[in-house]
Amino acid sequence: MSLPCHELSEDALMLLATGDSTPEILRELVAAQRSKQALLLWGIERLTRGIDHPDAPITAQAYDLLTHFLRRHPAIAIDVVSNPAVSAWALSTIRDLRAGASCARPGQLAAVVAAIAVRTGRPCRIRVPTMAGRVLLPTVGSTTSVATDRMGMVTVEHGRALVEVGEERIRIPADASCDAPGWLGMRTLGLGDTDTRISLLLDDLHPARMPGEDLEDRLPGDVVAGWREALDDAWGLLTEHHPVPAEEVRSLVTTITPLTPVPVGLRSASSRETFGCVALSFTRDRLMTALTLTHEVQHVKLCAVLDIVRLIGPDRGTRYYAPWREDPRPVEGLLQGSYAFLGVTRFWRRQRHLQAGEAAEAAHFEFARWREAAELVATTLLDTGDLNHEGRIFVSVMLKTLESWSADHVPATVASAVRRVSQEHRRRWLERNPGFD
Repeated sequence: MSLPCHELSEDALMLLATGDSTPEILRELVAAQRSKQALLLWGIERLTRGIDHPDAPITAQAYDLLTHFLRRHPAIAIDVVSNPAVSAWALSTIRDLRAGASCARPGQLAAVVAAIAVRTGRPCRIRVPTMAGRVLLPTVGSTTSVATDRMGMVTVEHGRALVEVGEERIRIPADASCDAPGWLGMRTLGLGDTDTRISLLLDDLHPARMPGEDLEDRLPGDVVAGWREALDDAWGLLTEHHPVPAEEVRSLVTTITPLTPVPVGLRSASSRETFGCVALSFTRDRLMTALTLTHEVQHVKLCAVLDIVRLIGPDRGTRYYAPWREDPRPVEGLLQGSYAFLGVTRFWRRQRHLQAGEAAEAAHFEFARWREAAELVATTLLDTGDLNHEGRIFVSVMLKTLESWSADHVPATVASAVRRVSQEHRRRWLERNPGFD
């Protein structure tokens, strides 16, 4: 296998450290992730064959078909292969195969290939292992009923697709995103107008769509409509007033995964294992949703950077204070948090001038609070001794950017409130985590 070498110049790294980016840099981050995924799938086939795994024949057949589709239909094949849930499945499968775990299911590569076949309409007949009793085709959809059979069959001929599981024969509709008897389609959310159009997959089906989170089950159609409206409102705010995170969401985010709701506000997540996915709970608060996308795309961006450039040395087990957490954090957690709140600070730095009255004062507070917090943690990072040369350059530029915003005016009452809140958080944190100073 021959793949390109992916690098970030020092100039690119320094620009990313300010929280900014360029289309060229974003394309390189995406390209590196595609190469990573190609290596993972190649590794699955190689490891499966090497240990004579029971799934070896179906995995080998699937890999051969995958290379065919990558040559003939590269855009669709890459879109399926790069799906965040596929990435998470591939990484966990590599780990399981290396550990000799009996739970490894490399044969799910056949489901990836079947999804490409369905989307291209190319003739194909392939056995597909079930996942939790269902045949699940990434980016396409899933059968509904739980079958006892561990194998299904997907057939594509004359542009029509059929799934057979046990005694069931399920026809996938021509528009596979639509539901049909025995079938749940993977929906997409079209956001924006002609000039700002973006299409995001709404994944409420794949078990690996966001590891370690409380995920919403299948959403009814009217709820999906609410998601589309809420995200469209937030996307409008970003494209109109926050062009940098808007372009980064457009370039780096492909999938939204709904999380179970919380009583107040919303929660969100992203993962290095699911590049391109942002998970969040539902809210109709346009500002909060736009802010959350800004926050999470910073994580997505930094995860991609860390796959190209090492910024941190080995974890020595030391843990530190972070003003946005209640628990001590490792160095990588500090870096991720500080970088995310650099983006949050930048958001509020612009947004506070678009607000009025109490909303403006609240926006000033958010700007001052998170600027101070991100600056504190950037300083901590530089003092840890756990950053390598590139890491020190990166964090030094982050710190310089944050310090350049310290001259920005905020009302005296806001500055005083920030000091009180910061001191109170630190006091509570020390009580909760004795032994730290």
